[in-house]
Amino acid sequence: MEPYRFLLDRDVSRAASLFPARRTRTVADVGLPENAKDAAIVEKAWELETIIVTSNGDDFLRETRKFLRSTKKKDCHDLFGLVILPNKYEIQKRTLDELGSRLRFRNRGIGWNEVWRKNLCVRVKATGNPEVTQLPRCFYCNKADST
Repeated sequence: MEPYRFLLDRDVSRAASLFPARRTRTVADVGLPENAKDAAIVEKAWELETIIVTSNGDDFLRETRKFLRSTKKKDCHDLFGLVILPNKYEIQKRTLDELGSRLRFRNRGIGWNEVWRKNLCVRVKATGNPEVTQLPRCFYCNKADST
């Protein structure tokens, strides 16, 4: 079984039923308070090795960069991916149905396991078209990749 899992931010918690039940946790499921700060969600996602799912993408991109800056030598803070959904549940429902089969990175089809393993960002547009980009890597992983 592939190890990827999803952690849904409170702003997309209604969409939990649109993801595989055994692979999906909400902020409440992992013991974070309803008003948990984005930084706490990023840290919890790192601890649990989960893909963060949110509609609050810009704030989470900022928080992931701050989290990566906390990296020390030989202390990996690499994350496990970010999915940014449109705000409205009806659009989320429509776009998530076929999203997994529409993922492409560097001109080839990918799956959720690759998003998780390579720390990719999937920004889903209201049209349903996903834009997949590489999230920044931690200092340690970047150094290991260059050797």
